[in-house]
Amino acid sequence: MRSTLEGIREFRFGTQSWTSFPDWVGVFYPPKMPQAEALSFYGQVFDTVEVNATFHALPTDSTVRGWYERTGPDFSFALKCPRQVTHDVRLELPAAEAPMLELLRLAGLLEDKLGPLLVQLPPSFDRSAANRRSLAAFLDFVQEASSARMAIELRHPSWATPDVQNELALRNVAWVLTDGDQPNHRSVLYSADFTYVRWNRSGLPFSNWREIQHDRSADLDWWAATLREAPVETVFGYMSNEFAGHAPASLAMLKQRLQLPVSEPQELWQQRALF
Repeated sequence: MRSTLEGIREFRFGTQSWTSFPDWVGVFYPPKMPQAEALSFYGQVFDTVEVNATFHALPTDSTVRGWYERTGPDFSFALKCPRQVTHDVRLELPAAEAPMLELLRLAGLLEDKLGPLLVQLPPSFDRSAANRRSLAAFLDFVQEASSARMAIELRHPSWATPDVQNELALRNVAWVLTDGDQPNHRSVLYSADFTYVRWNRSGLPFSNWREIQHDRSADLDWWAATLREAPVETVFGYMSNEFAGHAPASLAMLKQRLQLPVSEPQELWQQRALF
């Protein structure tokens, strides 16, 4: 179910991966649920997910088609661009062309369930003249090859400027809003008709991912107020376990602050047991 605020802005919230095993079993996923059923269950609680696996290795066609088949009609997948593109060749063309075109081909298999493509650059990718040229050429290349939405996470602090915001706006590429231990923590720039938020590593100690371990109430208050006023049509937001200890519970708390409906996973356990 898509969540809206005042019937205008659409919120699509999910987690950074659905594969938090075994910690989520018995607190989010039903007890003893096999991992092969995780995505189908996850899709009953959330309507989007960020796929981190594509950063490390591109999946097979059958894997991507399986994602599509195991989720409902309103679900969407945000795909993270391969490390080879963002970290190894650092967007430089033509080296980035082949792996990026392959990602775009796979993304096309998701059809109507394709969400934004996440382009996450390393913190060392600063705003040098060479990097500015590489970034501009890369974005133009992708937009010539695909109509997919793009969101870019520029973690070096030199990028958080109005000039960069304007250049991204010309291409309708979203600046990624982040919360975590990176330099561009909470740099709020809007450069597209949607925004993309990542609640990342806090740098706090964690012993497991089964429960909230750190009180982040004040941070969630700030994010709810910020997103309530975001001048965009759609907000995509992806929570990591490292934000407070358990990503699904953190998202539930944020949605409550935004007065959005919350699906309780435990309420679905009994339904699953009946079939």
